[in-house]
Formats: sequence, C-alpha cells, structure tokens
Amino acid sequence: GKFVSAVFGEGFISDEQMDLHAITKNEVKGNTPVLLCCVTGYDASGRVEDMATDQKQALSNIAIGSAEGFSLADKAINAAAKSGKWVMLKNVHLAPGWLVQLEKKLHALKTHPNFRLFLTLEITPKIPVNLLRAGRILVFEPPDGIKANLLRTFNSIAGGRVNRAPNERARMYFLLAWFHAIVQERLRYTPLGWSKKYEFNESDLKCACDTIDRWVDDTAQGRDNLPPNKIPWGALCTLMSQSIYGGRIDNNFDQLLMNDFVKRIFQAGTFESDFQLVEKIDESGNSLVIPDGLRREDFLRWMHKLPDTQTPAWLGLPNNADQVILQTKATTFIQKLLKMQAVTDDEDLAYQDTSASRKTSVIGSAARPTWMKNLETNVKQWLGIIPQEDIPVLKRTVENIKDPLYRFFEREVTIGRNLLKTVLTDLRDIEQVCELKKKQTNYIRSLLSDLQKGIVPKSWLRYTVPSGVTINPWVIDFSERIRQILRIVEAAQKGATALKELTVWLGGLFSQEAYVTATRQTVAQVKGYSLEELKLQVSIHDSPVDLDSNSFGISGLKLMGARHEGGKLKVTEDIMSDLVYTKISWIRILILEDRGSVRT
Repeated sequence: GKFVSAVFGEGFISDEQMDLHAITKNEVKGNTPVLLCCVTGYDASGRVEDMATDQKQALSNIAIGSAEGFSLADKAINAAAKSGKWVMLKNVHLAPGWLVQLEKKLHALKTHPNFRLFLTLEITPKIPVNLLRAGRILVFEPPDGIKANLLRTFNSIAGGRVNRAPNERARMYFLLAWFHAIVQERLRYTPLGWSKKYEFNESDLKCACDTIDRWVDDTAQGRDNLPPNKIPWGALCTLMSQSIYGGRIDNNFDQLLMNDFVKRIFQAGTFESDFQLVEKIDESGNSLVIPDGLRREDFLRWMHKLPDTQTPAWLGLPNNADQVILQTKATTFIQKLLKMQAVTDDEDLAYQDTSASRKTSVIGSAARPTWMKNLETNVKQWLGIIPQEDIPVLKRTVENIKDPLYRFFEREVTIGRNLLKTVLTDLRDIEQVCELKKKQTNYIRSLLSDLQKGIVPKSWLRYTVPSGVTINPWVIDFSERIRQILRIVEAAQKGATALKELTVWLGGLFSQEAYVTATRQTVAQVKGYSLEELKLQVSIHDSPVDLDSNSFGISGLKLMGARHEGGKLKVTEDIMSDLVYTKISWIRILILEDRGSVRT
C-alpha cells in the first residue's frame, strides 16, 4: 500500500468514490468517448443512467450486437452530436470490427460541447487500440473482500439519504450493504459460493435501496422512530429473494441459499445489540457482532475497523474454500502465459506464409523452427493417447429403435465417431507438416497457431468443456470419452439388457441431460407410467450394486465439501471427493386427493 501511495499519490487507494460527473463534465470533450470497462458479470451502465437522471440530461441507450443496433447507434450519435445529448452504447465488445468504424467516425465528427458518448464493454484484447487511445478509460469491478465492498456501498449512497428519518433507516441500509457484500463476495468462490457466475451488480443494490425506502416511508408515515417489529420484513424478504436478487437465479439450490441469507439478515433480531453477523470468524471462536449505531458515520467507523482480510467463514463457507480461488488464479495465469507465448523470429510464426519466393521452402527444407519440433513431439504423444481404432456404427432394428436408451447411445456414438475422425485426421496432417512432408493450408495454419499455444481448436469443441481448458487435459479427457464410447458399442452389440446395466461415466457423455431424460423415458415405457409420475431418486454406494428395472448405474461423480463413508456424508477439509458408485432410480409417485403423495 505504501509503495502504491508513493507512486500514484495518497488518494489512489482511498475509499472515496470516483466522481463520474466531474470527469464527464471537466475532463472529457465531445469527441472523446468514455469507455466503461468491466469484468465479466459486472455492469456499470447503471452509474451513467443515474448520473443522467440526476443531471436531467437526455440519454439514449442502445445495445450493440446486431445490424439493427449499428444503424440505431449511428443515427443516435449523429443526432446527439448536434443537439448536445448523451448516448450510451452497451456491450460494444461484441462488435470489435464495428468499433474501428466508430473510432474513425468520432475522429471526423463535429460535436456539440455538451455531447458525450459512453461505451460499456467487458475487458477483452479485441478492442481496437486506436479507440482505447482516443477515449477516456474507466475500469469498474467489484471490490475484493467484505470490508472493501461495504465501504464502496456506503460511500456510493448519499449521507442524507441514509440518515433520513426514521432513525432505523441507517441500520436497514447497513443490513442491505452487508447482504450485498455477502452475495457478491461468494461469486469469487464459484462453484462453492454459487453454482455459477450471476450478474449481481449495483443495479440490484439501487433497486433494493429504493424498495427499503418505499416500505420504510409507508410504514413510518413521517415518524422519527419505527419499532423493528413493525417493519414489513416478510415483504422485504420476498422482494429481495424472489425478485431483486433472486430474479437472477435459475438454480434451485442457489435459490435456497439466497432465501436463507435473506431471512438470516433481514429480521427484527438484527436491531438487538448482541446480534451476531458471523459466528466463529477465527480459530479462537470469536463472533462478529452487529455495530451499535443509528447514523451513517457510526457504521462507517465500524467498517474501517474491520480487518483488511477476511476468511471464507464470513461468507458461510469452509476456510479451505480459498483453495478454489487459488486454483482459479493458477489456471488463469497458465492460460495467459500460453496465450502470450510468442517466438521472436518471423519464421517461428505458425501462420506465416511460406511462399516459393523465400530462400527456403517448406517442402524439402532441412531447417525447422523450434516450435515445429516441439509441436511434432506433442502431436506424437497425443496420437499415442487417443484410441486409434474405428468406432463401429450402431445398427438400427425394428426393436431397438423403440428403446429411448438405445436411441440416446446411438447419437452419442455418432458424435464420438465423427469427432474422433476429425481429431485424428487433423493431428496426422499436422504431424506431416511438422515433418515437412505436407504443405500448410489456411485451416492447418489455424490449427498450428492454436496448438502451439496450448489452445483447443474451435473445430474440436463440439461439446461443453470448462472455459479456457488447455489442449493437454482436453486430449486426456477426450480419450477417456472415446474409450467409454467403445464400451457402449460393445454393450449395444450384446443386447438391450447389457446396455441398460452398463455403468456410465456421466461426465464423459456428450449430452448428460439427454441421458437422464432417456433413462426416465425407458422406465416410463417399460412400466407403462406417465413421465409426470416418475421422480428421480439418487443413492450413493461404496461399490457397484444390483440394479432393478427402474435403476441405472453412474460413476465419475464428485462431492464438494464432504465425503461418503459408511452410508453417511461427512464434512471434510478437501475441496471435493470422488463418489465410487451412484445409483439413480425413477420412482412412481401418485398424488391422491385424500391421501397425499403415495410411492409405488
């Protein structure tokens, strides 16, 4: 911190909010675009909209990404440049090619002194460099840590709004700030904190502030004090969990978490002086108690006294959850290193044109660049890992075509067979190019460019894989998928019974959801039940078990934060543990008016 302050000034790392209005008014000219750069999942457009509302300035919002959006943007810029209005173009990172035209347009455009152009975009290397040089760049990202998040939230809300009567309003705002910090901070621990990255941002916070003001004002009716038990907690909890924040959630487990956090934080008990925000924040068993105050300044003093670093226990997570962040950072670091890999010599560029006019031609040249020799070694290793045998085509008959499970596996085999053929053909072509036995084509050049950087070629990505996965783990994973395809073919040749009893590596299927659906359809067809009557039951076992007509065996699942031992789940310090064998069964549930649910 001292080094940063010495280089950039004392106020660089202060908690003060950036004055967007002052920058827009005093530091930016009409033909200088303001680039609001955000990390993925964060949206800064709300700040511009709020500023335009406060300044009573006309603002045109246009989403970029389609031909219609380009046309509307051009018309809006031309009109606003003459009248002095503001224009905001959202998600311009989706159209990097069009941004080149925009930069040229702005360079030659004669603008009104009051005209301003705002561009919201995610941080990406695809943005034209000239546009970055011509514009004013502002970077927005959620702060790391609960303390930083609380301070940013409270500093972004006017003091007069927080301290307005009734006196309980300031504490309500503190509860909201705490809740907002918890919700956003858990995003860093995905998939432990939340199952996926949700776009919780300042627009949710703004809407929640307006909601609190509305309900508190209606209930207080001008009084200076409002008894905590008179606050409409039920209405606030419902709006927070189902609409304002919960409206972004599409996962049942995440929704349960959201409901629990809302009920835990927004309750009358939070006005007690001994209410515990967090239990056991450290190894000594100390708890974090809610601050005792009625003014914005009281809560700010309490926030500044918080430690700069907090453990995952503050978020309701195990302390070893930090390993998730470390793994994510390590993966991102490796990916960036691979992308930055470059060779200084022009001959070492994989996409370099090798024309006949050069002193050395591709065919017959004795000199090979280093990257080509290394890539040849890697290709030979990959070819040694990937199964080389042909995958037979599953043959349809009048009987097996009626089986939903057979139809599903037929599709899986077809996908695997076609992708294996593509991958092997590409690798053999690259091997010949590296051995100087074959000329490069544009397609092969693109493969060379990707593979030497450790990137999986787009033509190979025909099923969902983790974002940014590199080529080596992809090859290993793909090889295991093909081996499972071969086992499926072998079982299918033995008959429907062997196919049903096959233990399936669920993660190794190209379409996992379709497999679960196919098992449900199979049970419904065999038993003569309707699909609506069948409910999924999952049981975990330490070894394979016998399967009845309603059950199917699955392997390869993992359990996060716990382990299975002796028929029970036990909390563990490990991030995840392997489940040896999982049985899924479809159980018929009948809903009877007089007896309720009946299992058959």
